[in-house]
Amino acid sequence: MRFNKLTSIEQVSFKGRNRRKVKKVNLIYGNIGFVILQNIQFEYAYFYLIKKYLKYFFKFKYALGNYFKIWIFLKGNYPVSKKSKNSRMGKGKGAFNRWIIKLNQGHTIMEFSNINIIRLKKLNKYWSKMLKFNLLLVKKIKM
Repeated sequence: MRFNKLTSIEQVSFKGRNRRKVKKVNLIYGNIGFVILQNIQFEYAYFYLIKKYLKYFFKFKYALGNYFKIWIFLKGNYPVSKKSKNSRMGKGKGAFNRWIIKLNQGHTIMEFSNINIIRLKKLNKYWSKMLKFNLLLVKKIKM
């Protein structure tokens, strides 16, 4: 047996080993960004709610300078189809119904520049409750 020298089952278990561990995040455009801590999927309609909420949440008075920018890296990447109720087996895949966004752990959702970090922490707390997935606020290191 391969694990014969181990004394307990906990030493063999591999579950939860890389939990809440994001390897290396590269922020391309902004200096602050949101990174996902788990694999998620949500409907593309939620993207419009996020966009609408961002317009409400960020007004010009919360910017640090004369301007601020937001980059969003979300797109519908998984089509979902649905058959009609009366269709039989083997009659095809069905008609297109909606898009779903599937994202892996460590994916950067948004990047910001010239926005108050306290305001972003409040946004992170609100989204964790509303969308039911954990986000990590990452800041770019200046060299």
